[in-house]
Amino acid sequence: MDPEAWPFSFDDPRGEVFTDFQADLDRGDPLQRLELFCLAGDPTTSILRATDIGITEESIRIVHLRTRLEDYERIGFEFPVGDTVEMVEAFVGIVNDECGGVHGRRLDLQLVEVTALGGGGVDIDTLRSAACLEATDDLEAVLVLDLTGIQGSAPLCIAGTEKTPLITTEPQSSDDLRTARGRLLTTAVAGDTQLELAARFAEARGVLTGMTIAVIVSDTPGQSEAVSAGLLETMDDLGYDVQVHPIGCEGTTSCWVGLEAAVARMIDDGTTVVFPVLNAVSLPRLITEMLRQGMPRPAFIQTGLNGQSDDLAAAQVLAYGGADAAAYYDGAFIVDAADTGTWRLPRAAEQGFPDPFSQMCNREHARVTGRPIADPTDPASAVYATVADACALVRIAVRVLRDAGVNPRRSDVNWVLYRLDAVDIPGMLPTSSARRKNDLPDVVRILEYQYPCRFGRGAGATDGAPGGCIVPTGEWQEFR
Repeated sequence: MDPEAWPFSFDDPRGEVFTDFQADLDRGDPLQRLELFCLAGDPTTSILRATDIGITEESIRIVHLRTRLEDYERIGFEFPVGDTVEMVEAFVGIVNDECGGVHGRRLDLQLVEVTALGGGGVDIDTLRSAACLEATDDLEAVLVLDLTGIQGSAPLCIAGTEKTPLITTEPQSSDDLRTARGRLLTTAVAGDTQLELAARFAEARGVLTGMTIAVIVSDTPGQSEAVSAGLLETMDDLGYDVQVHPIGCEGTTSCWVGLEAAVARMIDDGTTVVFPVLNAVSLPRLITEMLRQGMPRPAFIQTGLNGQSDDLAAAQVLAYGGADAAAYYDGAFIVDAADTGTWRLPRAAEQGFPDPFSQMCNREHARVTGRPIADPTDPASAVYATVADACALVRIAVRVLRDAGVNPRRSDVNWVLYRLDAVDIPGMLPTSSARRKNDLPDVVRILEYQYPCRFGRGAGATDGAPGGCIVPTGEWQEFR
């Protein structure tokens, strides 16, 4: 397709908030096109100089910080997101080989990996901190990209250095985003904001009235802080009492210490609503323990924190606990800026699926890797969505580096990220990041977990047995 023939606008069918956002985007910008990842800019006439650590006359060093999700297979869980190393390399390769780099400099991409599990006498947060130091001190990255969701103290270990920004897909707390002073940017809604919105939306729907409410939260660094700032303060404001049951992880990502006692206390209290703030490999253990102790089925209220708004996370409940656990979790109320399950709805195109940005990202990835385009409607795979996430992270990073100037210093890069304007993310949701706002989405919606899935194919289905699924049940709502 001739780039000049591509329309410099997208008429979003999802309503005024989406249409207005698209109208404000400059589709003529070489890094905001919808038909290809980037266009080569005009060659610079300036002399390129080494200006700072990680910025030479020829290159700018960035790091891809990857959590090895395949490690979860050792404890019986699978997260088929595809080859994330290849994904990031593919988009960086387009920048270097087809679009002239960044003002003529190539991106020097380095890889740092960290286990997803921990254990063996070494705390998972210690391992994540070691990966942080490798990226910031050993490799001296100018920018770090996190596609696989680093948690714990590592995000602030990176972004709190006052020299190395982090761009991530993982929800961060508003407090951490403020502490990083613009060096921490996430493509997800802040974790405490998600919890606040979940409480308020549940209240508006009458889900909380007359109920006995509990929250289950792990001791993963940052989780209890998000619960306190986002959920407990909101519930107090709404006039509800909440019992908090902390669960220990023993330095790993499989959190179960105190789980049996917490369920027993919920049964004694007559708990009827549960906010389970646990990761995807710990939630199934909670549900199976509830079943084992015969706890009457409560209403579950979830958010996108810990990835609980996507099919892959929800599929773990069925895979670990079987049909009884999935049926117990049926009806979970989820709030997030996610388009999970939109493809299952009638008239999906009117809901913006598949969005042009994600389509472009997957076409470009297939073009340079030779791999077939992943099926965006495959409930057993997150490859299509992960390619779009990788595409968004790299394009945001390149835009930040470009806008920092021809011969930038690291402080210039930090400043541009701090005042970044609207950008594309998967789903083409309205975003903003100005005015000290460093979680990008401006809209959320209500979703629901269903088992069995009542909208076609479900995740975790086997021959002769249905799967579960997450589907939208509410309209997009602006919350900024």
